[in-house]
Amino acid sequence: MAYRYLTDRLIEKINLYISRYPVREQAIIPSLHEILYEYRDIPQEAVEELADYLNIPISHIEGIISFYDMFRHKKHGAKNHVRICRNLPCHLGKYKNLLELFIKLTGAEVGGVSPDKLWYIELVECIGSCSIAPAFLINDDLYDGSKIKSETDLKEILEKYI
Repeated sequence: MAYRYLTDRLIEKINLYISRYPVREQAIIPSLHEILYEYRDIPQEAVEELADYLNIPISHIEGIISFYDMFRHKKHGAKNHVRICRNLPCHLGKYKNLLELFIKLTGAEVGGVSPDKLWYIELVECIGSCSIAPAFLINDDLYDGSKIKSETDLKEILEKYI
């Protein structure tokens, strides 16, 4: 069967994941990552095609997408995606101070795109980096928020993405 969203390259990657795991369902998360890298979001049609290809219910994939913050159906429309962790270690690490700096320097609000369309800011529950709390991601690059001591520190990082 020919797929529109599951390109030959994606199918090759998915087959690699299927071969690595004893249960096909274990290939879902890495496959969703590949789809996300390809399209910068996860089109509904790609979910339907993945479910068909893996022979699993669409609802199972949708459950995974809705559970994990890194997966999303809609494009946010910005060049860069900032995810700031707000879970307990990052809360104790004063993520709110970091968030305020991001808002001030980018002009984007939480859940919104900056006027220049360069930044989208999102608060997430966990990015799995408690040892560097408050942790944040810009696109797929992980940063130690505890090293941000001033506006200048954050500006230096942001300039890499402009």
